[in-house]
Amino acid sequence: MEPREFFIEDRLEKFRLKAFCNLGESGLSHFLLEEVMEMGQISWKDLSEIPLNDSPNQGSFALREAIADLYPGVSPGQVLVTTGTGEALYLAFHVGLTPKARVALIWPAFQALYEIPKMLGAEIIKVPHDRAFFASTWKEIDADLYIINHPHNPTGKTFLDPEWEAVLTHWKEEKKTVLFDEHYRFLPGSGSLGKTGVDPNYSFYGTGSFTKCFGVTGLRVGWLVAEEGFLKKARSFKDYLTHTVSPISERIALGLLKSKESFLPKIQNRVRENIQMFDSLWRDLPHVKSFVSPAGGLVGWLELEPGISSEIYADKLFEKTGVFVLPGSNFEEEGYLRIGFGEREEKMKEGLFRWKECTDLI
Repeated sequence: MEPREFFIEDRLEKFRLKAFCNLGESGLSHFLLEEVMEMGQISWKDLSEIPLNDSPNQGSFALREAIADLYPGVSPGQVLVTTGTGEALYLAFHVGLTPKARVALIWPAFQALYEIPKMLGAEIIKVPHDRAFFASTWKEIDADLYIINHPHNPTGKTFLDPEWEAVLTHWKEEKKTVLFDEHYRFLPGSGSLGKTGVDPNYSFYGTGSFTKCFGVTGLRVGWLVAEEGFLKKARSFKDYLTHTVSPISERIALGLLKSKESFLPKIQNRVRENIQMFDSLWRDLPHVKSFVSPAGGLVGWLELEPGISSEIYADKLFEKTGVFVLPGSNFEEEGYLRIGFGEREEKMKEGLFRWKECTDLI
C-alpha cells in the first residue's frame, strides 16, 4: 500500500514562492544564510573547517546533547537526529506500529501523522479538536498509540495545565504509548519554551524541530526522542533512508540551539504581534464566520461562512490579491482556512488590507 498524494505539500509547492503575502506556510518566513550565521554566532571560518564526511548516523554528540537539554531527564543517547520531522515520524511509525494497530490523534491533522500509519495498516481514531484538549476525552479512548500534536496544527490550540497533567497521569497509569509531535514548542503562547510530554521512561516518545519556528526550514534538521532500544531500531531503519544529516546543517543547528535565547524572543514577539493584528481584523474579511486566536504555535483555523468551498475561496484570493492561504480541504475538513502567522509584518499588514478590500471571492 502506498500513501496518497500529500495535499498540503502539493499546494505549498504551487503557491508559496509566488505569493506576495504568504499566509499559507506553517513556518516563519525564511532568513538568509548570512542572517542565520549571525543568529547562531557562526563564522565563515567555522563552516570552512567542517570536514565533509558523513556525520555519525545518530547525529553528532554535541547536537544530540543540545537537543536532550530541551527535555527533562533525557540523555543524548535517547536522541536521533533526522532529516526533518518528516523522517522522524516515518521512522517512529515503522518501528512502533504493528498491522491493525489503533492510532488516536487530534483532528484535523497534518497529513503525515495519519497517512503513514494508514499505509502501515493502522486504524485511525479521529478525536475532534473541540473535545481533544480535555483529559476526560482521552480517558474514553482505547488505542495502541496516541499522537499529540501540541501546539496543534492547524488550530493553534493547546492544553490548559490541569488537563495536561491529568491526561499524562492517566496514560502513565495505563502504561500507554504516546507520541508527542512538538514542532511548535519554541512558540508557546507565553514564556520561552512550551510544555513537553516527552519521557522515554514511560514510552512517551517525541518528534521535534526548530526549523519552522526559527525560519530555517531549508536546514532539514529534526529529531526523534525515545528509549535506547526503540531508538536503535529507528537508527538502523534510517540507514535505508537518508543515512546521515549533512554536517553543515548539523553545525548550523547546533549554533542556533545554543544561541536561541539571543534571537528567539524577537521571533516570538513578531509572531504574537501578527496574531494580534489578524485577531483585530478578521471580522472585516469577506465571508468569514469565526476565528479563535491560537494559544501556541504560528497557525490558526479560520471558519468560512456555510457552503463556501475553501479551495475556490483560496484560489480566488491568491489570483486577485497575491495572498496565499491554505484551504481546509487540504486537511480533509471543508469550510475552513489555515492561516500562518510567520510572514514579515509589513507584508502581512498589506496582505490583510488587500484581502479586506477584495469582496469578489465566491
